Amino acid sequence: MKKSFFVSTPIYYPSGKLHIGHTYTTTLADIMARYKKENGYDVFFLTGSDEHGQKIEQKAAEAGVTPQSYVDTIVSSFKDLWKILEIDYDRFIRTTDKDHVAAVQKLFSNLLAQDLIYPSKYKGKYCISCEEFLTAEQMDEGFIHKVCQKEAIDFEEETYMLRVSNFKKYLTELFETNFLEPEARKKEMLNNFINNNLEDLSVTRVSFDWGIQVLENPKHVIYVWLDALSNYITALGWGSEDNSKLKQFWIEGEVLQYVGKEITRFHAIYWPVMLQALGLKAPDKLVSHGWILSKDTKMSKSLGNVIDPVEIIETYGADALRFYIANNLPTEKDGNFTNDLFIESFNTNLANNVGNLISRVSNMIIKYFDGLLPSVEIEQHPLIKSGEQTIKDYQKYMDQYNISEAVQSVLKLGNECNKFIEDVKPWALEKAGQISKLNEVLAILQRNITIIIYLLKPILVKSFEKMFNQMGLTSNTVNFETLKAKKFNYQKISSKEVLFERIK
Repeated sequence: MKKSFFVSTPIYYPSGKLHIGHTYTTTLADIMARYKKENGYDVFFLTGSDEHGQKIEQKAAEAGVTPQSYVDTIVSSFKDLWKILEIDYDRFIRTTDKDHVAAVQKLFSNLLAQDLIYPSKYKGKYCISCEEFLTAEQMDEGFIHKVCQKEAIDFEEETYMLRVSNFKKYLTELFETNFLEPEARKKEMLNNFINNNLEDLSVTRVSFDWGIQVLENPKHVIYVWLDALSNYITALGWGSEDNSKLKQFWIEGEVLQYVGKEITRFHAIYWPVMLQALGLKAPDKLVSHGWILSKDTKMSKSLGNVIDPVEIIETYGADALRFYIANNLPTEKDGNFTNDLFIESFNTNLANNVGNLISRVSNMIIKYFDGLLPSVEIEQHPLIKSGEQTIKDYQKYMDQYNISEAVQSVLKLGNECNKFIEDVKPWALEKAGQISKLNEVLAILQRNITIIIYLLKPILVKSFEKMFNQMGLTSNTVNFETLKAKKFNYQKISSKEVLFERIK
């Protein structure tokens, strides 16, 4: 029986165009989904849009349209971006979807019946831009929200509260496990929230209408975080007549969720509380990645340094952007994205290392052996052993959700192959008439290049087929089983193509 794997991004707020940060999270999830499929898993990859709340209602009013019409237009642009970035999701959920709305109402009623939700009043500071009630630790002087740099407003309103404080023991025990990474984020959640006066959470509003109504008290709409967080299980059928996907992918499967660090609090504290209240497990792993900085400065519209992923894709291609995200933006810390860094990474890693290696070797196989190498014994060569170790290292890192380290292990093999070419000088072997030795050298390189291409397949989704063709292979003949069994049916190479042309 196949194993099952569920991976999700946060659902993004359609208040404007998506930026490189959204692209970062979604690309990580897509790469991991593709890797798990290569490992024979049944995969469910979820992304979507979080469409309710006061900010959307205000934006729609400013535009002179209904909230639904406003979000419909922006969500369409989300899907267009994911299409050109080759994001292969299984469902794009919208919090305005009818099945989600019905399930959220059922979820609210469930928690209300358990007395885990109760009527109250809420008074405090509120950030409209982030749809978030703020603690003192989240604000600078002047009640400025540290994340978005907008001033929080005074807020007092009738509301229903979720009894988060009832779950302190549960959360403490959960945080003793490795469910949240990186470790620094775990300490932040413990110190700032769980061990520091864990407060109940406001989960309804009465001052605006754009949201899901509470069945038991229709003047209340369900506040964005309870509505939004529940998407991960409503998309799998929670609250519907068919919960087979919920059973397969959440209850019995491996569950990985990616979030940006600014929304970790909601996913690491309130989301597990909701799941525990419903009798469901917390995610097996919650990866909270850092921000993407521009020259060590957080990107923001006010600073004018936000990068449009569409422009990057249209200029350099989807694979180039996917590769930079995978290789240059490790999840455990903030990463930098500038045009200069992007071009340097592309030229160094894809053009000079991988692309040049494939081109040189395929050209030599064509030139010296008419495109097809005779079979030769190469198993004991150190570089063959290095290729086998690369497969193990790559899988170890990917199974730990460490995509950046996995990619770098592959690039290391590429550098070793390029150095091998310079050291043994195949052209000199041909000139000296050492054809048997030349055959062996090129066979070693062809084997390792096959490994490199396959391991980069979840990232370079538009290029890998051409890369395989340059080695005399079709992609459907290469998988982890054939890779480890070392069984490849190489065909005659006839094509000569520059795969990754240097950016000048």
